[in-house]
Amino acid sequence: MTEATTATADRAWLAAPPADWNGWIALVNEATANRNARESLRTFVANHLDAAKDHRLCGLGLLASGEPGLALPHLQATEDDLGKLLCGVALEQLGRTQEALPVFATLLKSRSVGARARLLRLALLVRTGQVDGLQGETATLKEQGAAPADVAWAEGLLAEAQGDHPGAIATWRVALQHDPGHVEARFRLAYRLDLEGEDDEAVALYRWALDNHKTVHVGVLMNLGALYEDRDEHDAAARCFRTVLTADPQNDRARRYLADAEASRRQFYDETRERKADLQNAVLRIPVTDFELSVRARNCLQRMNIHTLGDLICRSEAELLAFKNFGETSLQEVKDILAIKGLRLGMAPGGRSSGQVLADSLGEDEEEDVLAAPRPKKVFGDDPSDVRNKGVAELDLSVRSRAALATLGLTTVGELCETPEETLLSCKNFGQTSLIEIKNKLKDLGLSLAG
Repeated sequence: MTEATTATADRAWLAAPPADWNGWIALVNEATANRNARESLRTFVANHLDAAKDHRLCGLGLLASGEPGLALPHLQATEDDLGKLLCGVALEQLGRTQEALPVFATLLKSRSVGARARLLRLALLVRTGQVDGLQGETATLKEQGAAPADVAWAEGLLAEAQGDHPGAIATWRVALQHDPGHVEARFRLAYRLDLEGEDDEAVALYRWALDNHKTVHVGVLMNLGALYEDRDEHDAAARCFRTVLTADPQNDRARRYLADAEASRRQFYDETRERKADLQNAVLRIPVTDFELSVRARNCLQRMNIHTLGDLICRSEAELLAFKNFGETSLQEVKDILAIKGLRLGMAPGGRSSGQVLADSLGEDEEEDVLAAPRPKKVFGDDPSDVRNKGVAELDLSVRSRAALATLGLTTVGELCETPEETLLSCKNFGQTSLIEIKNKLKDLGLSLAG
């Protein structure tokens, strides 16, 4: 993970400014190839563009060199469609989602950037949980001439938003068949496989750009480093974070993660116990939709907010049979799929976590290996707009924090607020850095963790 040092401060950047999205991506790849290139572009902007008062070029140069805040005023003054599109991109990078969405919406019919604006808008809506009415978006993308890989990426985003994780994985694989260098599809597929426990493939996907001498984005290195750390490969994790800091010395998150990785190198882990805990948690996270169930049983479980085996073992036979249209046949189907995994109904009665019940059945010596299973979604307050009902995805957390919340089955801000610090810290590789990040995000909302 070394970087080239061919860029110089006097390079003639933007002599031929990008006219479309592909040109913009080429500029970004050049500017982010290494630290020298980024500094060269910033120097060029400062020396050559500000004096000319060319808002478009200033905006392009500043945004490509990683300065969305400085680029935004210039991009807001542009009149061409690409400049307007990048204005939305800058707003999104600054976390101003609700301002970025209408910018993308105004460009949906643009001949030059309409398909890209639709893709960016769809991705942003999915990320913020606003998925209603998006089913026809992929058909429109095809009509607008979007590349097959882009269409498949969008279809995967919608599948993931609807909880169809196997469908999302399959669709992103199709995207990479069309375009092996599709950054977004490769990133999302790697991240989803990481959450599903497919570490080896996730690492291979993240490493593809490195192994093929492509430009590597900070997000890829950060996720790859976190994944290496999950695998107890702390030296490799530290190299990833050091590489980020070499390119961007001001990246505080990389500096904190590097400190965590180096500290972990001095800690001892019982690998057998860790693998056992991972397997137990992976079983509890298996979606019930992965099994062959009748339409009636599937619909009943969905209406009861039962999505995983962990959810299912928290229910008793009586609870299931009390639900309308759920009869003995459906009950037997459910018992059969649990038996396949060595589980049974009612293993977690009285509000106890399925993880705790499994720990009891394994014996006291293994109790600490089991984490709580995903819990049924809880609604907070009478007002649907209650901030506690927001998805944790909207907190824009680091990949390490998101992975921990996924492991614990925490999907809403309210569920997170009811979780004590010690529960979060019990997650593998979840340290003080991640805890501080979550507490700060909740503090911004006027909330805090339990206890």
